Amino acid sequence: MQQMEIFRRSVTIFSLCLFHSTLIETQSMCKGNLPLVKHVAVNSNATVSCPILSAPEMDFKLFKGSVQVISSYINTQSTPVRISDSPEADFPAHFSVNLTDNSTSFILLSATMNTTALYTCEAVKTYPPPLVNVDEMPQTIVFVKESPRKQHSLCQHANHLVLWVVLGGMTMYGLVMTCIVLMLRIKLSQMDTPCYSIKNMKFKECRRRWQGVQHPTRQGFYIDTVA
Repeated sequence: MQQMEIFRRSVTIFSLCLFHSTLIETQSMCKGNLPLVKHVAVNSNATVSCPILSAPEMDFKLFKGSVQVISSYINTQSTPVRISDSPEADFPAHFSVNLTDNSTSFILLSATMNTTALYTCEAVKTYPPPLVNVDEMPQTIVFVKESPRKQHSLCQHANHLVLWVVLGGMTMYGLVMTCIVLMLRIKLSQMDTPCYSIKNMKFKECRRRWQGVQHPTRQGFYIDTVA
């Protein structure tokens, strides 16, 4: 799985490199250091780094590929610090600055699958004059990962099947044990009767004797002949 992820990332970086090979040298990711790669989930935020704040007033521009999607102006001389964003085509992002270390970045809001792209941040010093372009142009590749699909249907069917199998096995076991107990009770009840030890006797006759009913024996008719 990890090898597939590395392969997919390599193919994506190579594709973006070929796609942006027509850009100017400072914007091309194929020259110089490779950009930072970030993986974010759907509907989460992604951070794209920008040049360090190095002047009282600066303009920052964010490019998605070769298209500018948002620009921001910052004035640190005003109180409070003034920051104004100008998004292009309602691009969901805003500019962020940390005055402690002067780090800056654009925050991409509520990322979707279309947010996946190569981002480049440019900066221009506007005050004091003259205007000066900042040589540093950080680049970031943002990958938006789809949320894992829930596979509860198959699991639930499997759990139900196991449950029914277990219940069926317990039911069969109970029936078998009940039959065995009944058979043993019948055997024991037969062993307790006097007829059980009498051999070569009809069951009906034995039963009658055991119940205390005695019947007279039939006597045959004898014809005495007088000589």
